[in-house]
Amino acid sequence: MTRKSYVVALDEVLAPMGFKRTEKQWSRVVGTMQEEVSLQWSQFAGTTANLWSKDLATEELLRQAIPWKRTALLASIDRIGELMRGNDRWWKNDPNGPAELAEAIRVHAPPYFEGKRSLEDQARLFGRAEPRWMPSGTASRMYLALTLYRMGELEEACAALRGPPPRTAPTSWVAQAESVRKWLGCPPWSQP
Repeated sequence: MTRKSYVVALDEVLAPMGFKRTEKQWSRVVGTMQEEVSLQWSQFAGTTANLWSKDLATEELLRQAIPWKRTALLASIDRIGELMRGNDRWWKNDPNGPAELAEAIRVHAPPYFEGKRSLEDQARLFGRAEPRWMPSGTASRMYLALTLYRMGELEEACAALRGPPPRTAPTSWVAQAESVRKWLGCPPWSQP
């Protein structure tokens, strides 16, 4: 009896969930969300899986708000081990590895993806509860503002981009945030 490969084991779990495979990556669209599972391999660590999702409608708004710039992918990405037990998990030289990884995906992927589909969940993930800019959070603030806009919360969307970003923010990100702010019709940064 031959053991299953990681690809075959994940195919058996993900295909019934509506995922289509391209090489070692499985993808599906649910509503406006693109959800993906990908195998990652390292000769030193072994094999693991990454799960990520992004909202295609919010990404399209970002393209409209910054037409002069190819938008950067901002997706929620996690490794399966983090979902299983809170830390990284890799399978190496483990004959049960494909079955264990597939079972972990079967158990943990559905709630992971479901917890990122609503606009409210996305706003929380992008820092809705954090009223100030974080040093590395310029991209998150743009996505937060556009998510709030989609929720009909224009005033809160503008508040998400109020005040200049931290001095440590890259100049290119500051220009993009300004473009999003203008696209939303928010008052200039100098106004409260």
